[in-house]
Amino acid sequence: MSGSMEHFFKSIEAFKSILYFLFFSVWGWVLLAVFFLIVVVLNSKTEKGVFSFSKFMGILTDRFFFFFTNIFQLILSVVVVFTLFSLKPVINEISETLSLYRDIKNLTAALKNLKSERKILEVQAFSEEDEFIRLKVKYFAYSPVKKADIETGEAEYKIKGRKVYIDSLVINFDYALVEGGRVVNLALPYMVFSEEVSFDEGISILSKEGEIPLSLKLDEGNLFLLEKKEYESIIKKVMKTLEDRKLALKLGVRTFYSEAVAIFPSKTKKYSIYSTGVGGLVLK
Repeated sequence: MSGSMEHFFKSIEAFKSILYFLFFSVWGWVLLAVFFLIVVVLNSKTEKGVFSFSKFMGILTDRFFFFFTNIFQLILSVVVVFTLFSLKPVINEISETLSLYRDIKNLTAALKNLKSERKILEVQAFSEEDEFIRLKVKYFAYSPVKKADIETGEAEYKIKGRKVYIDSLVINFDYALVEGGRVVNLALPYMVFSEEVSFDEGISILSKEGEIPLSLKLDEGNLFLLEKKEYESIIKKVMKTLEDRKLALKLGVRTFYSEAVAIFPSKTKKYSIYSTGVGGLVLK
């Protein structure tokens, strides 16, 4: 539900609680009666400030008459408030449906920007004297505007071993509203491990700028169909699917799995890792 609608229903809920207390509880009626009498008494004084019983009775009669002649409007107001509140689940469901439709539409546009078959990493591996391997990693995203892979950041990692494995997390979309039902895979650099350091104890290489992975980072000038704010919003939701299975199903994420390639240290070799778009990785 949108923020404005949520605020509206919070106001309605507060108003409902007040009405419920005033008109559906003994203490509410007592409070109304006391308030009513105080108002009548304060208006029953003469110009000299002296209480007048005859004026008191006149105002009391007048106020009772006003109350009963307007009782229908009062009851209608109470009914309207309770009816609006009872419609909250329906309005909430409609709001969520519209939000999901907008997310799917933005996801479709985002996937058109994100080429599946592309370079995701460039890696150099160097052996250290203490049996560690030092990795220099450059991250790449695909720019549909430039029709080329663009560097988005770099980082260094160090891990014990003689051979390292670069693992990529693959998000598999298979949904009718996404790209007309075409299978789409997004590969994200995820983990580094070795023959001495297990996957569970490996080093995360899911490097991000804010909440956006560097391998999916695109600036305004490198985007089609979406503004940067819309693009980043849907990418953040895609990343949340890693922990939220319900959201994953809504966005058409069919499965998650990983693919890894092995790299041996070399003083001269520079490895380029490509996503194939069908779930695998290619090392060049």
